[in-house]
Amino acid sequence: MTKDLKNNIKIVPTILPVNATGNTTGVAVALAGYESCIAEITATTASVGGTFRLTECATSGGSYTDVAVADIITTGTYNLTTGIAVVEDEAVSVGYIGTLGFIKGVFTHSATGVISANVILGNSLIAPTGAN
Repeated sequence: MTKDLKNNIKIVPTILPVNATGNTTGVAVALAGYESCIAEITATTASVGGTFRLTECATSGGSYTDVAVADIITTGTYNLTTGIAVVEDEAVSVGYIGTLGFIKGVFTHSATGVISANVILGNSLIAPTGAN
């Protein structure tokens, strides 16, 4: 390997590991200083079920709305109001190409299990980021 990824990204938890027995909304993640973003949710137990979607806002404490499908990049099917299906024992990722300054991950529960979600910020305007 010849490229340094570690010093050019920032990983921010939006949903800390939790045994999700209901819907879970993550904390706001600021996107300032980065030109790209991907959010991932990991379901670490085989019984977990639900969907994962992104919400966005111009301010950290404002009113969050669902991200438009046009501002989402994913290999699976992404629905505006439900997001993408969570896959048991795997990570599912969603790229964000919107223009607002803050996003949150939202897990909608259908079966109990352990989940966690992170936002990975890339293409830092100042590198090395010193974030990880």
